Amino acid sequence: MPDSPSLDTAPLRRLTIGRLIRSAREAAGRSQKDCARFVGISVKRLAAYEEGEREPDFIELEALAHFLNVPIQALIYEEEAKRLPQVRVNNLPALMQLRARVVGARLKQARMEKGESLKEAAQAIGLTGGQLNSYELGRRPMPITLLEKAMAHFGLRVEQLLDLGIGPIGEAQLRLEQHARFDRLPEEVRAFVTDPASLSYLQLAMHLSKMPAGDLRGMAKALRQITEDE
Repeated sequence: MPDSPSLDTAPLRRLTIGRLIRSAREAAGRSQKDCARFVGISVKRLAAYEEGEREPDFIELEALAHFLNVPIQALIYEEEAKRLPQVRVNNLPALMQLRARVVGARLKQARMEKGESLKEAAQAIGLTGGQLNSYELGRRPMPITLLEKAMAHFGLRVEQLLDLGIGPIGEAQLRLEQHARFDRLPEEVRAFVTDPASLSYLQLAMHLSKMPAGDLRGMAKALRQITEDE
């Protein structure tokens, strides 16, 4: 049986994602023609995405996020779209095909870790075994609302499907993610980190974070003895 048989939320999610795409596109000063040309789809199809009449797949959203210079989460969830200088991508169609295979492989890995057969997982998600097999092999990318359903079933997060730091899109997404994490820090922590006088303390903290737990306990014990002797 499917995991969520009671209410089909896909139409609402399509509308939400379409609104987020349009908002990010307009904020970036890009036309529908610009975005469609970059992703390799028709303007009519992109317009249908924005109107919620059709839904993009995860790989198309990755490409759009890169072109609009926002984290992919900004096109899926209600997240602030922080921008950085864009990284050039060569041969985007080949990269999108590769990403489809990578995402498919991660879905297959999650299914196997859950101990489900292809048929069992397909039934839970609302697919046939042949359809799920095609997605797992990366023959075609999974539509975003269907992918969200699969992620919920397998307990996956969006971040687990991203190649943060790998390739031009992954590198750009990693920088955006790092900036987003920094923005979520308390104000006093951000002030400390950005103070040049704090550099030596930050370097020490980085060094300590790489030390084995046993060494850290020994250091703490030695420091306690020093303070007690004083």
